[in-house]
Amino acid sequence: MSRQRIARHSAIAILGLLISALGPAWGSEVFEGELDPFAFTPATRANVVGVGTVSATLNGSTLSVTGTFSDLSSPATAAHLRMGLAMGVPGPVIAELSVAHEVKGAISAKIALSPAQIAALRANSVYVQLDSVKAPDGTLWGWLEAH
Repeated sequence: MSRQRIARHSAIAILGLLISALGPAWGSEVFEGELDPFAFTPATRANVVGVGTVSATLNGSTLSVTGTFSDLSSPATAAHLRMGLAMGVPGPVIAELSVAHEVKGAISAKIALSPAQIAALRANSVYVQLDSVKAPDGTLWGWLEAH
């Protein structure tokens, strides 16, 4: 085997190792959002309060979601990943998230997304909705945006 051929094979092997080591980092996408109070009326104003943040990492078709929230007027009851037609447009539930049933706590989930859901995520059409005892139709909402 010639020196050039050995050098070329060595270079290809090293490049392959680098790509395999960096592959997960190259293949993942990060999305973030702020959990803000859902639109309210004067009658529901006191019930729709709180703050939070949410982060999601897409690796292949798996979305890992983590977040925190606080200052709710009543304990959280559920959290959902939802998909609208566009940012700001409400849509149906695509996955349930784990949530602490407290006024302050954490949100988490690992979800397998379909190609259509991945496309919606990349188009900023996917959001997290947190419900509470006093605001069962949504206390906090946060649209996931690429970071």
